Amino acid sequence: MDTILLALTPEFEMLRDEMGYDEYEDFDAYDILFQQGYDRQLIEVADDEIFEVPEGYSATIQSDDPDDEFYLLESEADLPDKGDFIVDALPGGNYRYDAAENVFWKVDMDSDDF
Repeated sequence: MDTILLALTPEFEMLRDEMGYDEYEDFDAYDILFQQGYDRQLIEVADDEIFEVPEGYSATIQSDDPDDEFYLLESEADLPDKGDFIVDALPGGNYRYDAAENVFWKVDMDSDDF
């Protein structure tokens, strides 16, 4: 698998605020859930590609094989224990996809490496 599909979905709280609802106000959650689905976007990420999940969004990993496991790692030292870092969604941030290892590497865009 050289590419992977991710479903970018706005977070519930962000949409609630954008729609003008207060956290403690009585509102219809189905309106917000509908808007989440309506605003969802699919993106295709290639092997070794650096990509961004915007703040206020999550990226759900879309895989054809239910037995696939994906990992979110921050450093090479975590690779031997990657089983401790299984994910099915990525929070807002910058990542690099490693198709061979099924790993999403957290990328610090402020570092001198870029």
